[in-house]
Amino acid sequence: MSQCTITLSANAGVAIEFGGYKIWSDLLHDEKVPGFSTVSEELWLAIRRSVAFRDPDLIFFTHRHPDHYSRSLTLRARAAFPQARLAAPFRDFDDQVLLSGPQPALTLPGLRLRFAPLPHEPEEYTDMVPNYGCILEAEGRNILIAGDCATAAPELADFVGSTPIHLALMNFPWGALRKGRAFLQRYVRPEHLVLYHLPFAEDDEFGFRHAVEGSLRPIVGTGDIRILQDPLEQLTLSL
Repeated sequence: MSQCTITLSANAGVAIEFGGYKIWSDLLHDEKVPGFSTVSEELWLAIRRSVAFRDPDLIFFTHRHPDHYSRSLTLRARAAFPQARLAAPFRDFDDQVLLSGPQPALTLPGLRLRFAPLPHEPEEYTDMVPNYGCILEAEGRNILIAGDCATAAPELADFVGSTPIHLALMNFPWGALRKGRAFLQRYVRPEHLVLYHLPFAEDDEFGFRHAVEGSLRPIVGTGDIRILQDPLEQLTLSL
């Protein structure tokens, strides 16, 4: 049994404490995208004060869309936490790990991260912006981060393969749409499912938060289903 703590910044930005490490995924973005939220200056200062975000070991980005990545905010984070390694499927820093090819991997003592390119939702972005999913492996437990993977994309089934998924972090349409739920049931079957990439209440101009409420109904083969949608909201799970 392993414990994992996930703390939300905004959208799909999370700090994950797992396997003795703290990993930031898509946490640093500061450009407002219609219908979603962003890391405002006020929220950034709250992140800097929060123990949950302190001293990351790895800063990872699935892709470079502005609701997932900001170079200026990443510069500020790297100045504050110079020990953190950086990994992304695009080159913005000389000392980063560049994710490329079919199956790149990154290994830290006691933690392995496997990556794979996954098609972005919607399809027109797939060739324009590489989107890399990740499986974190530590203490015999596996966490899946799919980024903005297209709902029910067969590439995700190939990536997961026979790997048991103890926690899946998925954008909210995977739980809200019938095809996403069917895919999770058949190919992923996570013990825990966390749905995110939702706007804060004041930014929810399209009603996404209300639409996802029904996603909490059970999915066969999946354990509990949770939603992360508010700034600095935190979940602690036993995997």
